[in-house]
Amino acid sequence: MLRVTRLALIGAGRMGEALLKGILQSGALKPDRVVVSDVRRKRLTQIEADYGVGIASDNVAAVKGADVILLAVKPQQLDEVLNEIADHLGESQVLISIAAGVSTNHIYDKVKKSLPVVRVMPNSPALVGAGISVVSPGKHATKEATELTVSIFSSVGEVVQLDEKFQNATTALSGSGPAYFYLFVEALIEAGIKAGLARDVATKLVVETMIGAGTMLKKTGKHPALLKDMVTSPGGTTIAALEVFEEAGFRAGVFKAIEAAMKRARELGG
Repeated sequence: MLRVTRLALIGAGRMGEALLKGILQSGALKPDRVVVSDVRRKRLTQIEADYGVGIASDNVAAVKGADVILLAVKPQQLDEVLNEIADHLGESQVLISIAAGVSTNHIYDKVKKSLPVVRVMPNSPALVGAGISVVSPGKHATKEATELTVSIFSSVGEVVQLDEKFQNATTALSGSGPAYFYLFVEALIEAGIKAGLARDVATKLVVETMIGAGTMLKKTGKHPALLKDMVTSPGGTTIAALEVFEEAGFRAGVFKAIEAAMKRARELGG
């Protein structure tokens, strides 16, 4: 169990709820040690009913008495929240932000305190306990604050700790990555339907293929190029398809997409 007296979760959207669910299901914290705030009263009522946690009338009420504050709000909303709670923060509290593109230095400028700030980029598979989160401690973050953050996010998947200078790259790669994967899966399913397969059959074939391929990557530790070559026979069907992907600029398109996502992350961070 986490050594936390009270955790304040500000923002009860999909990711906020995923983290809440993971923390509670893992036994890291009991519901009576968590308080949640959100601008949507109806949403708060639902969260209270589903998880048995405390709810706060506003963000200031949420942070009072909390030793960990988890900011699960969009980048565009973060400054408003920070302005609201800044005067009520103590330097012993740990402030964790999952707002894409927003640096810890920006947060320090807003709160004007030297409390531990940790920046994290999770991704949507956290909703099913299969996410990966990148943790980057700010300049005043202690070892204990960083380890605590790692423990929290380990409840919803894997965790990697990196220098903050890599956060925009990881936002583009793993933070947004599930959407790229779903796009490719969708395209494969539609191609299967065009080839005459029923939708449910095409979907099952593609989904299980993706799960299996990912499992092979993880369990074997082999470079994806080696695994690709294992499936590719001279003059066969796989090489014919791969040739079309290359001619269509698939690899170059991926590079451009990641660059575009990184650029947008920088813009969101101001």
